[in-house]
Amino acid sequence: MSLRRLISILGVTVVATGSLVAAAPAAKKKPAKPATPVAPAKDPAPAAGSAAGSASGGGATGGGGSAAASGDASGSAVQPIEDSPPSDMNGTSENPDNPHAATVDEAGSAGSLLQTVPTVKRTGYPIQEVLRPITLPQNTSEISIAPHLQVSPFLANDAVHARYGVTSKVQIGITYAYFGAYDRSVVNSALSSKIGVHSGKAFGVDVTVLLQDWLAVRIGVPFYVNPTAFGLQLGAPIKFTFGDKFAIGGLDDLLTLRLSKFAPSFYQELYNAQAAQHDTTNTQQSNGHLRFSFYGEYQQSNKLAFIGRIGIDSDLGATSGGGGAGTNSAAGNATFIRAGLQYSPRHWFDIGGSVGWDDLTTLGTFGPQLFLALRI
Repeated sequence: MSLRRLISILGVTVVATGSLVAAAPAAKKKPAKPATPVAPAKDPAPAAGSAAGSASGGGATGGGGSAAASGDASGSAVQPIEDSPPSDMNGTSENPDNPHAATVDEAGSAGSLLQTVPTVKRTGYPIQEVLRPITLPQNTSEISIAPHLQVSPFLANDAVHARYGVTSKVQIGITYAYFGAYDRSVVNSALSSKIGVHSGKAFGVDVTVLLQDWLAVRIGVPFYVNPTAFGLQLGAPIKFTFGDKFAIGGLDDLLTLRLSKFAPSFYQELYNAQAAQHDTTNTQQSNGHLRFSFYGEYQQSNKLAFIGRIGIDSDLGATSGGGGAGTNSAAGNATFIRAGLQYSPRHWFDIGGSVGWDDLTTLGTFGPQLFLALRI
């Protein structure tokens, strides 16, 4: 009796367990992880058969339908896109005259390896004397002095010269001969011989206009006070630069003409004093001077330049045979030559000096000259 009851209980238990297992929903299988990124698929529209199956579901058949629906909802992997082969596998259509680099920007951007480098244009005022233009840059000022002396007869003189760049092509200048040292008996033979320093009375204004990088035109008007006299100065400054080491130029003060009484000089106050004395005696004055002056420059370093100048100064003489200013001859020529150096420790400051002769036919005209210039 006991054995039968135990067998009956075990049978009921097995049947119940089988029914629960059969009724349990089938476990969803986790989809395998694709090798490539999976794009989410849109949910497919439910088919009519699927809806009917869901309504009648039950047992193992209902579980299989659920698994199929789950697989459809999980989506499918996106297939990788394979690159199409190049049109020219063997390179037979390559043109060696039209190379293309993979890193070259076809649009010519800043990163292009084949981009043309623009030419650098110099600006400002160079420290190298050879590279300096004829006129000052716009809104730049310069003041300079150049004291010089002559050995025999002893003469000394200096003038201060200021110039200002109105534009890069237009420059104005002012000059004042502020002192001269000479023997007064050379001016007036009635006076005893005595060398003294005399204040200057000559000043002038000038305008320089740059026509080309190598050519300018200069017009100036020099004045003298007591007696009142003035003249006209014409120049055609030229300068040719060869690389960054050599330059030649000249014709700064090509022609000086007398307009009233005599043409004042900025180089020697003695000449002005003699002309003033001639005016008191109604002596004919010189008509002016024609001066061919040329210079050469060698830039030894950025700060040091060697400069030489040579030329001929021709006195145009007087209209009716009288002596010219500073000379007892009606006309004459003087060949001059000077050589020196200029050192520029800063782009705004120059110092230099030279030696030479004002007239090679007279050895006593030998003398030194100092040069100082300051720019702001």
